[in-house]
Amino acid sequence: MLVLFQRRIIYLPSVPPGTRDESLRKGERTTERDSSFAGMRWTEVPLTSSEPSAWLRRPVKLRGIELSWRRAGAEADPAATVQPTPADVVILYLQGNAGTPLLRTPLFRALLREPPSPRSSSDSPPEPRVSLFAIAPRSFWLSTRATPTERGILADYRAALAHAYARHGPEARYVLYGHSLGGAAAVLLLEQLRHGPFAHSEEARAGKSASESRQATALSNSPTAPSGYDVRSPASAPSSLASPLSASSSADATPRLSGIIVENPLPSIPYMVRALYPQRWLPYHYLGPFAFDKWDAVGRLARARTGGERRGLRSLWIRSGRDEIIPQGAEDGVREMYAAWVRASEAGGAASGRDEEPTSRWVDVPGALHDTAYMKRRWRDEIRAFLRQVAQEK
Repeated sequence: MLVLFQRRIIYLPSVPPGTRDESLRKGERTTERDSSFAGMRWTEVPLTSSEPSAWLRRPVKLRGIELSWRRAGAEADPAATVQPTPADVVILYLQGNAGTPLLRTPLFRALLREPPSPRSSSDSPPEPRVSLFAIAPRSFWLSTRATPTERGILADYRAALAHAYARHGPEARYVLYGHSLGGAAAVLLLEQLRHGPFAHSEEARAGKSASESRQATALSNSPTAPSGYDVRSPASAPSSLASPLSASSSADATPRLSGIIVENPLPSIPYMVRALYPQRWLPYHYLGPFAFDKWDAVGRLARARTGGERRGLRSLWIRSGRDEIIPQGAEDGVREMYAAWVRASEAGGAASGRDEEPTSRWVDVPGALHDTAYMKRRWRDEIRAFLRQVAQEK
C-alpha cells in the first residue's frame, strides 16, 4: 500500500488544512493576507504548463504570484503593476512538497526587503531591483489538481521560467531558488536545460531536444511570448550558460541562468527513505528503489561530467544547523551534493591552472530549522550579497 499510494505521502498539497483554496481576489482576501504583503507589490500569475495531466492528458493550468519590493514613491496599492521598471534580477522560487506560495510570503518579504541605505552610499553599489516568481506546481494551491509527478512538476517550472523571461526579457539576470524538494527540482531543471555542471552531459544533451520541442510549442501558443522572438526553433537555445545572447540570434524560450540558490535540498527520495529508516531489519529501509519519482539530484550531480569549461553559474548552498527534516551527520547527502557540484562545475578552472574566484559558496545557518533559515541575519546577508554579485556580473 505504501508503494501504491506513495505520491500521497510525498506530495502534500493540502497541508496545512484550509490553505489550498485561499483566494487573492479583491473582497475575498483576508486582512491577515493583506498584512503579509505589506511593503511588497504583487500580482497573480496564470499560465499553462507544457506537460498535460498524467492520466487524462488534459491541459494543466498553473497559478502563482509575482512579487517585488515597493520602493519609495511607488503607488500605495500593493496589487498595482508589479514592476514599473525592468528587474535587474528575476528569481524563480521552487517550493517544497507541501503548502502554497502564500505560506512563504514571510520568506519572500525577508528576501525582497531592501536594507537601510549605508552612510557612504556613494561608495556602495545600488541594491538590485529584484522580482520573484512563486508558481504553485500542479495539484498545489489553485493550480489544476492533476496528479503531481517529477516529470510534470519539472515541466511546470520550465513553463514558469519561460513566462518570467517573456515578462522581463534578456537584460535581467535569472536565478533559481529551490528549497527542500524544490532544491532537487532546481538541480534537475538545470540538467534539462543543460546548464551549469550539466553543460557537457551527454544524457542531458540527448534529452534536450524533446523537452525543448514541447516547451517551444507551449510558449509559441502563449499570449505572453515576446514579439520578435522565435520560440519555435530548438536550435536557438543557448549553448552554454556563460555565453550572452547575441543581438542577431533568435531569443530562447528560457533564459540563460546566472545563479542558483539551494536551501536544505532533498538529495533524493531513496536517500530520504534510508535516512529515515536506517534499521536494516525494517522493510521500509528497502522501499527506495520502488519510488516512482526518485528526484535523484545527488545521483545526477555525481554523474555530471567533470573537467569541462567553467560555465559562470554562481551557486549558494544554504544549510540549516538544526534541520529536522533532512538528516545531517557523517553521511550528509546535502554535503555530498555540494561536493559533486564543485567537482563538476569548477574542476575545469583548477585543471587548467587558472586562478579564478570560486563560484560556489556553502553557508551554515546555526540554530535554523528546515523552514526557518530566513529568520536569521546570516541568511539575509548571504542572500543579499549573492544577488548583488549576480546583478553586477557582465
